[in-house]
Amino acid sequence: MAFHQGARTTKGVNGKILWVDLTARSLVDETLSDQVYKDWLGGYGLGVYQLYKAIKPGSDPLGPGNVLGFVPGLFTGSAAPITGRCFVVGKSPKTGGWNDSSVGGFLGMAIKKAGYDAIFVKGASEVPVYVFVGEEKKEILDAGDLWGFDTEETANALKNKHGNSARTCSIGKAGELLSPMAGIVSDGGRIAARGGMGAVAGSKKLKALCLAGAARIEYADGKSIVELAKAYNQKVNRNENDLIARAATAVGPKAGPLMRAVKMDLIQPHAISCRVFKNWGTAYALPIQVAVGDTPIKNFKGTYHEFPFQVGQQFTTDGLEKWITGHQGCFSCPIQCGHVLKIPELGMERTHRPEYETLASLGPLLLNPDVKVVLQANDMLNRAGMDSISAGVVCAFVAECCEKGILGKKDFECKEHPDGFTPAWGEPGWILPLLRMIVNREGIGELLARGVAEAAQVISKGAEEYAMAINGQEIPMHDPRKYLGLMMTYIADPTPGRHTAASLDFSSMGQLNAFVDGISFDLSKKGRVKGDQHARFAMFLQVCNVVGLCYFALNFERYPLFEMFKAVAGLDLKPADLFTIGQRIQVMRHMFNAREAAIRYNVPKRALGITPLEKGPLAGATIAPREGIELYQSTMGLDERGVPTKQTLEKLGLGFAVPDLAKALGAELPLFT
Repeated sequence: MAFHQGARTTKGVNGKILWVDLTARSLVDETLSDQVYKDWLGGYGLGVYQLYKAIKPGSDPLGPGNVLGFVPGLFTGSAAPITGRCFVVGKSPKTGGWNDSSVGGFLGMAIKKAGYDAIFVKGASEVPVYVFVGEEKKEILDAGDLWGFDTEETANALKNKHGNSARTCSIGKAGELLSPMAGIVSDGGRIAARGGMGAVAGSKKLKALCLAGAARIEYADGKSIVELAKAYNQKVNRNENDLIARAATAVGPKAGPLMRAVKMDLIQPHAISCRVFKNWGTAYALPIQVAVGDTPIKNFKGTYHEFPFQVGQQFTTDGLEKWITGHQGCFSCPIQCGHVLKIPELGMERTHRPEYETLASLGPLLLNPDVKVVLQANDMLNRAGMDSISAGVVCAFVAECCEKGILGKKDFECKEHPDGFTPAWGEPGWILPLLRMIVNREGIGELLARGVAEAAQVISKGAEEYAMAINGQEIPMHDPRKYLGLMMTYIADPTPGRHTAASLDFSSMGQLNAFVDGISFDLSKKGRVKGDQHARFAMFLQVCNVVGLCYFALNFERYPLFEMFKAVAGLDLKPADLFTIGQRIQVMRHMFNAREAAIRYNVPKRALGITPLEKGPLAGATIAPREGIELYQSTMGLDERGVPTKQTLEKLGLGFAVPDLAKALGAELPLFT
């Protein structure tokens, strides 16, 4: 199924995308021009360009008019290190606007080997189906026997049918039941979780993709890719064995109280970052993050005093070490930061180590001291295909509603507990039953499965105060009261409530200015939250994302980005080119939201520090993001409502979107007081 590029000047691509129409039951190839790749590169850059044209304004996110895309990065599938990311894109049922959710593992590589640079699915099937792309054929096949399977069962069934080398991604019960908190799962524990793309797949009756291709891509200079990758990987390995890094990481998880006492920031040089991720992954530092105020406690109203250091130690990789059986990682990555676990006492022969976000959202956010409950919940949510961040925030909301008397025992009657149960802080026995109600949309779980923002509106009685969501998306496990720039990102990025979107101060915990030669940012204490620098970083990060680079790559080592552009794709780019491309992608994402009336600024007062915490590292912290957002918007080329200007669109070659400005809707930026 190799694709012959002929006179194509852009290398490193298949040169075509696949359109799957589930209504018409058709699969059609589309060849793309060199200019499309030069303008949009790949990943969600290519995704937002295609879907802006393919999705009609006002389309129902859960209707046949929405389009679901699977788009690997430009470098994904090559030997370029740490570029295994793939994006699931579409209109979000969570926010009503643009959505891209990133997933690692081997899905992106498998799409490239299937002969495509993207797969887009439109329309809707009347019966469950899956899409198979192999070496000799591509088909829409019946999935009636898979409907109701969890994601592990689905992957195993498809591998049994199409061979063990086949790669899959699928939805579980949460997607089938159209929860806006549903994601799409690949490689067992890898999930494109945020924004509800699993519900979009469920609305189309799309159970899975199954990919078993063997296409070979022509690179501009394959030898240079290998040499660059080898040199980079050697530096990562040397960092991992650095003596100072070994000493620092040996005491790291125990250093939280000291770091809090001396008010030390979470800043890591390359050597420490490489060693931490290569050996322990994101689970390494939860006690540190709790201690310094990064991790939200008790639905964002508590402090480290309520989640003691000794309890937090069980939520680190050290605490999980007795169950770890091996490493797991993404294609082309020398870090391999994941782990596989075996937990006999829970009857788990093979499961995945929870990431930091899951450990935090189902641990300190609920004052849950039992890490075994988190391990069980993580496995359940992976199999059901549900976002663990959103699920944890919903659980915290429920616990506070019960604490305030808004909800009570009778509200939680279900088959498992016919007399109901009462969620309460620090008592983990209710967490798994409530999650099962949410996944199965049973009883009050039907409402909670819609997400915390909608649930709070329906419950009312003051419950809205406890719903920790921004513009419809549950807030991640990094407290914006600690990082003003992160709050700017949570509010103003086209995908709100994302800790992996561009936030200059949050991302500068590593050696950001040592990441790529020729590109730097003002990281002075004042500059770290200035809106113009925030906008510049947002432009740059779009490019990093759409080539497939992992977000954590910014922490590891100087990356040969310009060299890789030339070796992979034959593109001779300069720093100014990256900022132009990045601005084009970011503005197109903003324009999608403006066209869909999805720009708004709904932020819970608690997340802004209104009223401030009285103790802990964030005591007295109240943040005012408006000035920074205004400067971000003007630097990005948006007006005061967050809508791209005509001048910006034309400058970036987006003139095709100018007619939509007549009906584009923004929102007045509030004072946040």
